[in-house]
Amino acid sequence: MRKSSNKLMFQYIIWTFLITYCSWGILWLASQMGLLELRTPLGMLLLTIGGSGPPIAAYFMLRHHGKITGFKPFIKEAFAVKQPPIAYIIVFIFTAAYFGIPALLGGITPNLPVYTAVLFIPIMIIGGGLEELGWRYILQPMLEKKIGFVKAVLVTALIWAVWHLPLFFIQGTSQYNWNFGLFTLLVIGMSFALAVIYRLSKSIWLCILFHSMINAFSASWVMDERFFIKLTAAIGIITIALVLLFIKRGKASMKPA
Repeated sequence: MRKSSNKLMFQYIIWTFLITYCSWGILWLASQMGLLELRTPLGMLLLTIGGSGPPIAAYFMLRHHGKITGFKPFIKEAFAVKQPPIAYIIVFIFTAAYFGIPALLGGITPNLPVYTAVLFIPIMIIGGGLEELGWRYILQPMLEKKIGFVKAVLVTALIWAVWHLPLFFIQGTSQYNWNFGLFTLLVIGMSFALAVIYRLSKSIWLCILFHSMINAFSASWVMDERFFIKLTAAIGIITIALVLLFIKRGKASMKPA
């Protein structure tokens, strides 16, 4: 059983990077040669295929290893929106912390109207949120069984960050002008939040929603690129995540045997 899980996990990582890096690599090379721009139909298609690497690889690997019976149950799991209110509250707490902590330090610049971010959420489910079907549904839980919670979060975060790396070289992406190191700090913070959301709720939908909300509202509330701002935001999110996990464990330990 353990060998099968390890094989699934490594195959998922390999196929995710193959799909993504091939698509984004072609886009980068074509743009460098002046043959293609990002904001063209073909450019956006390659960007979308690359961004869909995690859910595509997740589906085929889960199907190959007999973990799911078909596409319908896979989608049903992804969009299981009926969750306890407290689980949604936790998602909103992390979202508020992600933007609220840097805002308190003067590190948020208003951009697009907030209502546009709300409208963007369904789009961002496709353009980011569905990644969680791989990162938090496969990779994080399987790593936890091998190396424990905190180490699993850190390893998942680093793999997730490196997966984004080609975007930092493709002109026209939002990541093109970002600092990869500062981006990785926030990815670590988000990874703790996402891991705790999944640990407490067992809902991959809530992970998809949180990821999508962060992507959507980032267009309305633009975070400063200063190191202190991003470090403080990451530390704040990690602290909240660990406190919630501690509270959950405390309640579990108080239950009668």
